[in-house]
Amino acid sequence: MDGKDACGAKAVDENVLMNAFVKMFNGIYENRQSFIKTMTANIEMVILQRPDIGETEALDKRIEELKNELKRLIRFQVHNNADSEVYNEEYKSISGELEEVRKKRLEHDKVNESKDGLKQRYDEILETMNSRDSLLQDFDEQIFNALVEKIEVLTPTHFVFELKSGMRVEEIQDRV
Repeated sequence: MDGKDACGAKAVDENVLMNAFVKMFNGIYENRQSFIKTMTANIEMVILQRPDIGETEALDKRIEELKNELKRLIRFQVHNNADSEVYNEEYKSISGELEEVRKKRLEHDKVNESKDGLKQRYDEILETMNSRDSLLQDFDEQIFNALVEKIEVLTPTHFVFELKSGMRVEEIQDRV
């Protein structure tokens, strides 16, 4: 074999990767006040970018108004037998706007859910960091799972750990 696995990627020694994680974690842990301060600033910036609650409420109000307009239009058509061309035009106009407003409202929900998920991951990282009272001596799978979203393997000894908070931490490990 030429040092590559079946997929053609370079093989990574599991022990080297685990040691790199321990080294990366300990570096963060030793500087945890700075790390937490940076992470807190990042999460606060993300939360500030949430859609304005007033804008969300305005969209909800507009959705209700448009639904009521459609109901009135339908009632008017049923009771007054209005010109079907005028009715259809008006119906298309109102329902088209309703669809657009609903899409905007859905985007707000998606953004909020995404930000809530990030906040939850941040809280998990913070809890993990604060629950430790010492450096790691050995690889800890529970801590790894709490912190790491994915690992980018640049070489068999050079990794970029992407944390669940979105932060990226580069680590170069000497072969053991």
